[in-house]
Amino acid sequence: MADLIKDMRIMAGQLNDFMKELPQLAGAEVVDSIQDNFRTESFFGTPWAPRVVQKGNDGKAILVQSGRLRRSFQVKTLGLVITIFTDVPYAQIHNEGGTIQGTAEVEAYTRHQYEMNEVSTPGAKKEKWKKEKVGTSQVRAHTRQINLEIPQRQFMGEHPKLDLRIKALIEAGLDNIFDS
Repeated sequence: MADLIKDMRIMAGQLNDFMKELPQLAGAEVVDSIQDNFRTESFFGTPWAPRVVQKGNDGKAILVQSGRLRRSFQVKTLGLVITIFTDVPYAQIHNEGGTIQGTAEVEAYTRHQYEMNEVSTPGAKKEKWKKEKVGTSQVRAHTRQINLEIPQRQFMGEHPKLDLRIKALIEAGLDNIFDS
C-alpha cells in the first residue's frame, strides 16, 4: 500500500510538471505546424495561390523573399494561455488576404534611355552588342493610386489537423506519465 501511495505521489508530481510544460510544448507544436505550412506552401494541404511570376522570382518559394516572416513566429505563455505572434507588419494581409488601397508618393528621378548597338567586328562569327546611353529625361514628383489585391495564403490559424497534433502531444505526455 505504501508503494502505491508513493507511486501516486510521483505520478501527481509528473502530471503537475507536464501541465506546467504543456502550454510551451503546444505553442512549439503550433510554430512547427506554421513552418510545415511554409515548407509545403499550403495550409494543412490546401495549396496557396501561386505567386505572380516576375523577373528574378521564378521558382522561388511563395511568401519567402528574405525569410523574415518565416523566422518571426514566437510563443508567449501565461498560465494555460498560449499566444503565437509575429512582429512582421505584412503577416496579417498575407494570412487573411485582402486589398491594399492608398496613395504612393513618387519622388522626382531621372530616367535614362538606352540603345543596343552592334560592336562586333565585320565578319565575326558571333555578334557582340553593347548597351549605350542615348539620353535622359526628368520625371517630376507625382502621386500614384495603389489598389493591390493580396491573395489569401494562410499559414496560421485553427485547423482540425492542428487540433489532432496537439491532442497527440497531450496523449503522448499522459501515456509517458501513466504507463511508466
